[in-house]
Amino acid sequence: FIYVTARINSLDEITRNKSSEIDGGLWDRAFQLSKLADILNEKGIRHELEVIDYNAFGIGMPSTLQAANSEKLDVQDLNLRELLKTHTELISDEEFKTHLDKFNAARKDLFKASLEYNKCANTYNTYISHFPGSFMAMFHKKNSKNLFGYYFRELDEQENIL
Repeated sequence: FIYVTARINSLDEITRNKSSEIDGGLWDRAFQLSKLADILNEKGIRHELEVIDYNAFGIGMPSTLQAANSEKLDVQDLNLRELLKTHTELISDEEFKTHLDKFNAARKDLFKASLEYNKCANTYNTYISHFPGSFMAMFHKKNSKNLFGYYFRELDEQENIL
């Protein structure tokens, strides 16, 4: 009883921690996008970037919402790449380049965190789907975890400016 309960709680905690890494990655990516949009606005460059309110991101988002926000950010990533094709001078702007590097790094971190989360969620779900884990999960009212269901777009190497 104690071992199975401790194992379920441990797997649940690991999965929550991995989920919070996704939340942090989403926040960082949205924050960097807002900084990039601010620079574009300061320079008077018209853009079609939809800046997502990074203050709306919080820890504990369900994985379905995390996936939807990842999709929104990837769409804006593509818009930004299109803009950079016509405004190549932005690459030489040190402040813009710094935020662009952080924006791109946050995408890689987010991708890595999503893979780690899905691995942990699968382990948790497998454990609570078999006896005695299934019995203890039912006793403690633990449910299976949804997977992070967004598949990151492949970015064309030609579009991958950095």
